[in-house]
Amino acid sequence: MVDLLHSVRSTTALRVLDGLLAVRALLFVGRRFTCPCCGWRLRAFTHGGSSLRVRRCGYCPRCNSKARHRRDWLYLLEQTDLSTANLRLLHISPKYSLARRLTRMPNLDYLAGDLSQRAHISLRFDVASLPVSSETFDAVICIHVLEHVDQDRRAMSEIFRVLRPGGWALITAPVRLDQPTHEDPSITEPEERRRAFGETDHVRFYGYDLVDRLEESGFTVRLDRAEGLDEDTKSTYGLLDDENVFFCQKPLPHPDA
Repeated sequence: MVDLLHSVRSTTALRVLDGLLAVRALLFVGRRFTCPCCGWRLRAFTHGGSSLRVRRCGYCPRCNSKARHRRDWLYLLEQTDLSTANLRLLHISPKYSLARRLTRMPNLDYLAGDLSQRAHISLRFDVASLPVSSETFDAVICIHVLEHVDQDRRAMSEIFRVLRPGGWALITAPVRLDQPTHEDPSITEPEERRRAFGETDHVRFYGYDLVDRLEESGFTVRLDRAEGLDEDTKSTYGLLDDENVFFCQKPLPHPDA
């Protein structure tokens, strides 16, 4: 199942994957937690992939959502017009758990893209050079992508460009809010990157100045800190304290412009 999660392309393969996850989910039925991404009631989270091992605040056994996806899905439903408006939505490097829900929402004109072809991808692109016209989308979702991108400021400007005025982007990344962004282009070896940035394929560890970078691209930014979530919400949905949301809006033109 681990390989299938990353390589599945066809409708048939997606159905097989969903069936395998459904079987695993039966082993985790319970009342202790709820996954907001798929609605499954469960006794525990897992280590992801095809694992049957239990992990605190891990992956949902039904849809394979991580804590970050559950946090972001709740935010999207409670703090945006995702479920109420007719939106043209760009989803950058989507994960199965969210794409699975978004593709089924009749109010969304959904387009997902990434560097590689896999589940739900309809357009291959580099986020630093989006092959779409300006002011095309009402909303953009970009979850834990920018920390992988060498030209992150260019990627932010591209997201801003393809949004219509008044449109919004939900952007998240690993971030330490008590220090500035740490990046060093000379660090290229995977293990050195793991030590410096947390993962072998990350090129930086964002800090509090991520807000500044997004604002430099033209966005109005609202930071929603995970630590502000109430304990009941975190306990029910298996959320962590470090999944912060950067809600970015493209301003409307000034009336006198």
